[in-house]
Amino acid sequence: MMRGPPTTGPEALDRARGAMVGLAVGNLFGICFEGWSRDRIRRRYPEGIREVTALPGYPDDDDIAQANVLAEAAAAGPLCLDNLGRRFWDWAETNGAGMGGLTGRVLSRYGGRYPQRLLRNRRTGCAREPAGVSIEGASRTAWARAGQFGNAGNGALMRCAPIAIRWFRDPVALARNSYVSAVPTHWDRRCGWSCVVLNFAIAGALRGEWLSADELLEASIKGVRGSLAELERYGVEDRIPASVRHTVEQAWCSEVEDLHLDGRNRGYTLLTLKAALASYWRATGFEGGLRDIVEAGGDTDTNGAVVGAVLGARFGAQGIPCRWRKRVRELRAGRVSMTSCADPLWTAAEPAGSPEVS
Repeated sequence: MMRGPPTTGPEALDRARGAMVGLAVGNLFGICFEGWSRDRIRRRYPEGIREVTALPGYPDDDDIAQANVLAEAAAAGPLCLDNLGRRFWDWAETNGAGMGGLTGRVLSRYGGRYPQRLLRNRRTGCAREPAGVSIEGASRTAWARAGQFGNAGNGALMRCAPIAIRWFRDPVALARNSYVSAVPTHWDRRCGWSCVVLNFAIAGALRGEWLSADELLEASIKGVRGSLAELERYGVEDRIPASVRHTVEQAWCSEVEDLHLDGRNRGYTLLTLKAALASYWRATGFEGGLRDIVEAGGDTDTNGAVVGAVLGARFGAQGIPCRWRKRVRELRAGRVSMTSCADPLWTAAEPAGSPEVS
């Protein structure tokens, strides 16, 4: 294990803010290229993608919006499944931009009808009361009826970074809340475990630590075992699924350029996890690391959001190019800033008596 700057003070707060700012930067850097192949991007941008090309006027995509939903919930305390279900329903009713197919099917069962997606459809109105089954029942049923990759999408992984900030000092709470954050829309164990592993990597970065593959797996397993009594109801066992372990081990040995992110399974949670971990272990800076992932094509907005959160935690908000941060603030003008989402999580995570950070 390698250690960096201390876990208190301006450097550590900057890393926490970097995780949230990086998530938004990564999403908006990649959003215009979603579904593009690596070759198409190379033909269109032979010198590489340099700037955030998204245009103003569109509501926050699901990557950013759902991460902010989780940030608000986590700042208030341990996650409650029913509360998360209602929060995601309200988001889908009033915004809904970028909502994936599996999430839509889950929330349709929970709400008793398909969400309105008001902002996405440029309409006004209020969220209706949900009138369907419990969020746990809705998620389990939708998962059971999905196909091989449809039941293990990356929609939970894209939003889970706030959990790492809130519980970066408490491995058991980190594992518990990371897994629970996936359950309302992504029941599959690969999704829950992806969130756990990713957040242990982010939490390590926030503490100024760089974890090897073995250390990351060991920490994730220990954290889950510490909260297994509660997580068993979601089908969690005391061992990591072989596919998740294999993904971590592959990422440890992989270069980003060797990843095939633009294939048919581009929305698969373990593919996005592999991209995030390969970046965590290989990137030498935020800009180059994010560009490498987005220019590989595929699910560029979600891969960008996840990798942006990881690299933001590693290199801090100040390590994100100023021009990109400025552009994202312009695109999101009038909305809650990403630093305003990070700061309450950081405050809640700090133990009593910690030095005040200005």
